[in-house]
Amino acid sequence: MDYFKLAIKSGLDEYYEILKRDLDTLTPEELIWKPKMHSNNITFLVWHMGLVEDWLVNVVLSDNEKIWITDKYYEHFPDLKNKRGFGFSQEELDEFPDMNIEWLINYYDAVRDSTNNLLEKITAKDLSLKYTFRKNNKVTGYYIVGRLVTELSQHLGQISYIRGMIRGLNK
Repeated sequence: MDYFKLAIKSGLDEYYEILKRDLDTLTPEELIWKPKMHSNNITFLVWHMGLVEDWLVNVVLSDNEKIWITDKYYEHFPDLKNKRGFGFSQEELDEFPDMNIEWLINYYDAVRDSTNNLLEKITAKDLSLKYTFRKNNKVTGYYIVGRLVTELSQHLGQISYIRGMIRGLNK
């Protein structure tokens, strides 16, 4: 039994359970609410988190296409086909489309399945190899898995904070 893989999977599962719990009772209006004009809303953050995980797992580590593309999720939002939520202008954030959260979580579930499949088969050697991360930047597989955990945790914190601003504690 590989306890390091189990630790990563356990952390990702816990984060995903918290994410779904935090989203469970929010209204469509709450999902698109922004604390300030220059802030992201919860829907944007969930979309970004799904795409980042999709990109890191399927493109960077597995050398495949994103599920966003292969399963044609992008067809609902063709302007977002090749985006991941980095470097958006204020205008792009203001025009970000309203996405149905159940549809978005359906996409994220497919991404999470691919992540779990990768974690089942990835080896220590795979994690020691160098992968292309952004343009001409080579990093190890263990860096990418660590980046995944860090990225998702940061954005889960943002979602929880925004939810707390809207609902208060434990609501």
